[in-house]
Parts: sequence; structure tokens; C-alpha cells
Amino acid sequence: MKRIHVLGIVVLTALLSISGTFLIMKKNYENETSKSAESELDSGQSISKEDDKKEFVSTVDTNFGWENTTYSKRIDEWKSGDEPFIDNLMQEVIQEMSHQKIIADEKESSIMITPKRIETLMQIVEENKDGYEHSDKYLEILNRWKQGDFKSVDKDHNDMWFIQGTKEGGIATGIATKEQEKDYIFQVFGIPVEKQS
Repeated sequence: MKRIHVLGIVVLTALLSISGTFLIMKKNYENETSKSAESELDSGQSISKEDDKKEFVSTVDTNFGWENTTYSKRIDEWKSGDEPFIDNLMQEVIQEMSHQKIIADEKESSIMITPKRIETLMQIVEENKDGYEHSDKYLEILNRWKQGDFKSVDKDHNDMWFIQGTKEGGIATGIATKEQEKDYIFQVFGIPVEKQS
């Protein structure tokens, strides 16, 4: 019995020593890296690409971010003359599509923006203008997106958010960088941006 206790203490001591050594080495490496970066900045040199990557902040909400395949499929399979989306579903779809291009504290489900989906949504709105309270707003947003104009996508998101009556959480606070958007598309939709259609 004593041998087991002694062996346990020896193993525990070894693990603690190895862990402590690793932590000390990691801390020293981080200190050296930060000193090196500071000296580069002090000498007026530009920040390297490696340092840029450290500043990158993902826009993927790892707690709630997922692809809304149900709505994506409904858009992709919709044909002229099919039952239209109800008003609040159109708001939800536009808001979820904007998620790939905005920065927000939380983003629940998302729908990838594609030219075909934008066209389909425009057709749905055009065919059902009288049934939508905010059809002009939907067409304004979708027409800009069709032209590749996403300069106010954060406002578009928030407009849909408020029209839906939501007052807290999930508000867009900015527009994602190209790098953040690529990360979002890859993380949420599992598609490298080069393969995006």
C-alpha cells in the first residue's frame, strides 16, 4: 500500500514539474514575442502579417451560430407562384442573411447570401407587394445587395431587428472585415470563400 502512495506522489510530482516547466517556457516565449513586437514598433517598422493575425477577432458566435438550413432550403426551392413567405418570415430571412457581414454580440441562425437567393427574395417581394407592410424596405435592401452594396448592411440588419419588435441583444455594432466574413462563412457554412457561389 505504501508503494502505491509513494508511486502516486512521484507521478504527481513529475506531472507538476513538467506542467510548471511548460508554463514558464510559454510565458518566456510570450514575453520575448511582445518585446520583439514593441521594438519593431519603436523603430518605426510596420507590423508583420503574423501580428495582424493576433489582432483578428472572429464574428462567429460560437454559442449560437449555425446555418438555418430550413429557411435556406425554402428560398432555394421557391418557384414563382408558390405560397409567399409571410411578412415576418421575410424580415427574419433578410436579418439572418446579414449575419455573415455584420459584427454583433450574438447571432443565432444564419443564411448564406448568394446572388440566387437575393434574386429569389426580390421575386417573392415583387409578386406579393400588397401582402407586405414593408415591401419597399425589403426591395431597397435587396436591390442594394444585388448591386454588391453592403455599406449599410449593419443598418439593414438592425432595421429588420426593430421591425420584428426585438429591442435587446443581437444588435449589429459594425460591419465585418473581409477576413472576418471569410472566417464566418467557413465556420458557419463550412465553405472556403474561394468556393462560394
